[in-house]
Amino acid sequence: MQKAQKINQTTCDSLRPGYTFEDFLEAFKSLYPKDWEKLGNEYAKHERKTKPGKSHPMPEPVQYLKNALNVHQKK
Repeated sequence: MQKAQKINQTTCDSLRPGYTFEDFLEAFKSLYPKDWEKLGNEYAKHERKTKPGKSHPMPEPVQYLKNALNVHQKK
């Protein structure tokens, strides 16, 4: 299942209207624990490969999901 489907169809649909980002985050973590772990692992991998004083384009996992939720809500 693709990221958009996980966010749109499953996670958001499982929440009541007016949910907060924290509600969304907890729902995502419980529905997709392996994906949550994978996000953390990918972020850590980017951190390890990045030279000191430099940055990489991947946001922290929580910010990554905030961005994904914002994209979904704007559609």
